[in-house]
Amino acid sequence: MRTHIKVFILAGQSNMVGSDAHANRIDSYPSYKGAGALQPDVRFTSLPDLPKTGFQGWSPLTPNDAFGPEITFARAVTKATKQPIAIIKSAIGGTTAAYDWNPDAPEQGQKLYPRTLELIRGAIKNLTEQGIAYQIEGILWHQGENDMLDRSINGSYAANLTRIIKQFRTDLGLPNLTWYMGEVSTKGIWGMDNRANLAILRAQEQLVLDSDKHITFVPTSHLAFDVMGSGQPHYHFGTQGQLQMGDAFADAYLAAIGKKTRPKAMRFRHTLPVGCTIRLVVIAGQRNSEGEDTFVRDLNASPTSAKLTAPQQNVLFRYSIGGGNQVSSDWEPLHVVSKLGNFGPELSLGVTLRAQLPATDGLAIIKFTHSGAQIPDWSQAGSAESQRNLYKPLRDFIIAAIKDLEKRGYVVNVDALFWHAGENDTYFGPYVRGYAQRLNAFFTQLRNDIPAPGITFYVSKQHPKSPWVNIEQMNRELDTLATTKGQYKTVVINTDQLPHGKVHFGTDGIIALGNAYAAAYKTRNTGNN
Repeated sequence: MRTHIKVFILAGQSNMVGSDAHANRIDSYPSYKGAGALQPDVRFTSLPDLPKTGFQGWSPLTPNDAFGPEITFARAVTKATKQPIAIIKSAIGGTTAAYDWNPDAPEQGQKLYPRTLELIRGAIKNLTEQGIAYQIEGILWHQGENDMLDRSINGSYAANLTRIIKQFRTDLGLPNLTWYMGEVSTKGIWGMDNRANLAILRAQEQLVLDSDKHITFVPTSHLAFDVMGSGQPHYHFGTQGQLQMGDAFADAYLAAIGKKTRPKAMRFRHTLPVGCTIRLVVIAGQRNSEGEDTFVRDLNASPTSAKLTAPQQNVLFRYSIGGGNQVSSDWEPLHVVSKLGNFGPELSLGVTLRAQLPATDGLAIIKFTHSGAQIPDWSQAGSAESQRNLYKPLRDFIIAAIKDLEKRGYVVNVDALFWHAGENDTYFGPYVRGYAQRLNAFFTQLRNDIPAPGITFYVSKQHPKSPWVNIEQMNRELDTLATTKGQYKTVVINTDQLPHGKVHFGTDGIIALGNAYAAAYKTRNTGNN
C-alpha cells in the first residue's frame, strides 16, 4: 500500500448539508476568496438520494450550490498536515437523533443510521481495493435543531446521541473514535425565540460531553449567521457562516492532534509613567460590537483606514470576544485580534480618542462581546430561559483589568461604556418592549459594582437600513434613556448618517461608528452637551 489517507465522516442535518450557502458567493468574503476552487487531492463522497443506496464513487471536492463545512475544513487540514484526506458526508435536513438517526429503530424516518453505515463501509472498502491505507480520524456532527423543538424528545437527546455514537464505534470497530460536536448557534432563530428549548438541548449535550473524553465541543455562536430579508434570524449559517464553521471544525481537529499553530502573543510594550492617569473605556454588546461582516482585508483599501491595521502601541487593549471564544491573557496594543479577520468599533475609537486626549493620560480599551446574546443574558440574574449570564463575567473582567492597572501603579478612571443596541432583540417583540428599562438596570448595576460612579454610558441606535423589524420601536425605547439628567446621563447616538451594509454596519460603517463614539465622548467630556 503506497498512500495513507485520513478519512473524516461529516454527519447531521441542514446546517451540515449547507442549506442556504451558495458557492457563487464565496469570493464576496475577502478572507475566503478562492476557497471554492476545486480540491483535486481531496476525495469526496456523499449519501445518495433514494432509491440509490451505498457508495457511488469518489469525486474531487468542490462546492455544490449548497455546501457545508467540508470545503474550508479540507483546505485547512490538508494545509496543516500535508496529507491527503477523504470526506464521507451524510446529512439530510430536518432529521432527528430520536428517529431518523436511531440505530435501534432503523426502519424509522430517513433510516439514516443504516444508510450512513452502508456508505462508510462501501467507501473504505473501495480504498482498500485500490491499495490505499486509511485511518478514520473522526466524525464531525452538526445536528439537534429538530430534536430541541419537540418537548417529547428533547429531554432524551443525551441518551439518543450516546446510542448513535456507541453504535458507530462498535460497527466501525473503533472504540475510541473521536466525535466533534458542532454547537447549534444561539445566533439563529433556534437561539432567539426558542431559547428555552435550546438550553435543554445544550444541557443534554453537556451530559454527553461530561461522560465521554473522546468528544470535542466545537463552538459556533461567534460565527456569522444569515438574517432573512424579513428581519428574522435565519435557520441556517449561510455562505460566510459555513466557511467559518469549516475552519472551526478544522481548528478543533488540529488542536486534538497537536497541529494547530498558535499566533504569537502580542504584549503591550509602551512604557507609561507610574502614577499617570489611565482613562479606561469599555465596548460591549452583540453582533456589530463584535464586528460581524467587517473585513480587515478591506482596511487596506485606503490610506486612511490602512493605518488601523497597525498595532497601536499607545493604547492598551484587553478583550473577551465571541462569548469567551477568544480571550486575552494580558494587556496588548490595540490591534485586530479576531481569528475570523473581523474587528469592531474599537480600532477607530482608540485611534481617535488617543489623538484627542492629553498626552499625559494613558488610554485603555476593554472589549467584551457575545454576538449570539440577547438582553436578558446581560442582567444581573442572567437568563433563566437560556441559562446564560454575561453580567458577572463582564463585571469581573472589568474589575480584574482595573486591579491589574492599579497594581502596576496607575490611577484608573473608568470613563465610558459604549453599547450597540441589541440586534438580536430588535426583531423579537417581547425583548423590544421594555428594552430601555432592562438596559438601564444593567447600566445601574454595573456602575455600582465596578465601582464607577462617574461612568457615562453611550448607546448607539439601530441603523434604519438594517433588516431587523421593530427598528423604530427599539430606537424610541433608546431615546428614553437620554432623558436622565445630571452626572449619570446616558448618551444616545444616532447612526442614520453612517454607512451600512446589508445586515451589519460593515467595514466602513464600523469605522464610522467608532469615530461617532469618540465624537460623543469628546462632546460629553468638554461640557458641550
